[in-house]
Amino acid sequence: MKRWILRAFVLLFFLTFIGIGSSSAAIILPQKPQLQSDQNEVDQEALNGSCGVERWSVKTGTDADAGLINLQSTTQTTIASLIALPSPTTQPPNNRIQPTETTVFEVQATLTEYKLESDSDYHLILSDGSGDTMISEIPSPTCVGSSSVLLPGIQNARSEFDTRYTATSSFQTANVPVIVTGVGFFDFFHDQTGVAPNGIELHAVLDVQFGTGGTPTPLPTNTPLPLPTSTLTPLPTNTPLPTPTGTLSFYLLSKQAKWPSGSSTGLCEKNTEQVCSARPAMHETSLKPTNLPLR
Repeated sequence: MKRWILRAFVLLFFLTFIGIGSSSAAIILPQKPQLQSDQNEVDQEALNGSCGVERWSVKTGTDADAGLINLQSTTQTTIASLIALPSPTTQPPNNRIQPTETTVFEVQATLTEYKLESDSDYHLILSDGSGDTMISEIPSPTCVGSSSVLLPGIQNARSEFDTRYTATSSFQTANVPVIVTGVGFFDFFHDQTGVAPNGIELHAVLDVQFGTGGTPTPLPTNTPLPLPTSTLTPLPTNTPLPTPTGTLSFYLLSKQAKWPSGSSTGLCEKNTEQVCSARPAMHETSLKPTNLPLR
C-alpha cells in the first residue's frame, strides 16, 4: 500500500512539473512579427469581408427613399458649403434626410489620403486647401443590391479609382486634385479620419475625375516672340539748287534795211566803216548783245 502511495505521489509531482514547464514556455515564447503576407490577408479579408451595417441601405441606394434621388441633375458645390449645413437631429436607418440626401453633389477638391475600410468601402479624404476636410466613400459593388439605383455609378467610380490606385487597409497619400460626384449623406460619428464637423459625406461616390480639380500646378505661359522691327532707310531729301546770280547775256536777231548810197534818205549802215553801195535796198540780219540781270 505504501508503494502505491509513493508511486501516485511521484506521478502527481511529475505531471505538476510538466504543466509548469509548458506554462513557462508559453510565457517566454516570443511573438512573431507581422509579415507582408499577413497584411495582404487583412486586405483580402476587407475585400471579402462583411458589408456595412449602419444606414447601409441609404449608403448604397436600396432604401425606401432611393427613388427620390435626383440622378438627372448635379449640384456643384464646395466642401465649405457642405460642412456648413446643419447637422440632422435624427438619422433614420432606411429613409433619407431631404434635400441633402436626395441630391447629387459635385465637389472640386484635393484627394489627400485613401484606404480600404473593413466594410469594403474605399475611404477618401477630401480637402479644400483651407483646412476643411470631408469624407467620400465608394462602396464595393459586391455589397450593393442589384436593385440599387446607384449601382451603375458605384461600379463606375470603383473602376475609375482602381485604374489609378490600389487601396489597402492602411492610409496612403495621394495629394492629387479631383472632381468627385456623389450623393449627400450624413454619417454617425465614430472617430473617422477626415470627418466633417457635421458628419456630411459623399456616399456613395458615383464618379471620380483625377487631375482636374483643386489647385493644380499652373501651366507655363507662352512668352510671345517679339515681332521683328524694320528700320526704313530715309529717302534722301532733295537739296534745292542754288538760285543763280549774275548777269545773263544773250543776243537778239535783228534785220535792218540798207539803202544805196546817194538815195533820198542819205542813210548808210555803219559798222566799222561806212558801207554804201549801189545795190538795191536789202535786208541784213545781225546779232545784238543784250544783258539781263539775274535774281
